[in-house]
Amino acid sequence: MDKGLESKGSDAEIPKAGALIQGSGDIMGPSTNIIRRMVVKGYDTSPHTRGDVEEALRKHLASRGIKLIHAYVPVDYGTRTLCSRAFIYVYEEYEAEALKLEGSDMGGGRILDITSYPFEDNHLDHVFPPIEDTQQRTLTIAGFDPSLDEDDIEKMLLEFFPESDLLFFCNGCVYLAVYGLDTTEKALKLSGSSVRGYKIAVTKVYPVEPPVRCGLSSAARFALGKKP
Repeated sequence: MDKGLESKGSDAEIPKAGALIQGSGDIMGPSTNIIRRMVVKGYDTSPHTRGDVEEALRKHLASRGIKLIHAYVPVDYGTRTLCSRAFIYVYEEYEAEALKLEGSDMGGGRILDITSYPFEDNHLDHVFPPIEDTQQRTLTIAGFDPSLDEDDIEKMLLEFFPESDLLFFCNGCVYLAVYGLDTTEKALKLSGSSVRGYKIAVTKVYPVEPPVRCGLSSAARFALGKKP
């Protein structure tokens, strides 16, 4: 990767659904599956793309053993430049470790500043440009009973995410296409909570991809071992 963005380590792999589910939807793995939002600044914004920065943040945390569920770098569409602050989302148990990366170097002498920014907090909202994000993202959500019917899962999810598309449901793990940052954050806030009696966990947010109108998304194909 170009100077100024670190590429050490490798992104944490998505846990297989079978490793997350025991009995009727009980989550194994992280103790709570609650996701915390944080704000990071200090990364290099030029001439890199949003995807470059988000990938560099994922790898920087993964190289320290921290599973990053999602990274989002806002774009100022007035100036067409990347915002100097980004949102990152980690499981609650990794929050303290992520905060220890305050002052760490992502490469090129770029020193990170990381602070917690709870979902209900808005005191930093004024530093972000207006976010006009309606792009599609694919989420994996684990914790549902593998014996459930896919139609029942779809009806359940549409109650919470009416603008979403269920890509497929396999062994208790849902691949869900959602649209926009607000819907993505809504799903992240639900992680670790009970949805119709099932304790769910968002385990992955895939990078933005073009809308898929038919068939499987590239993220879903990758998860199934299929070629795009």
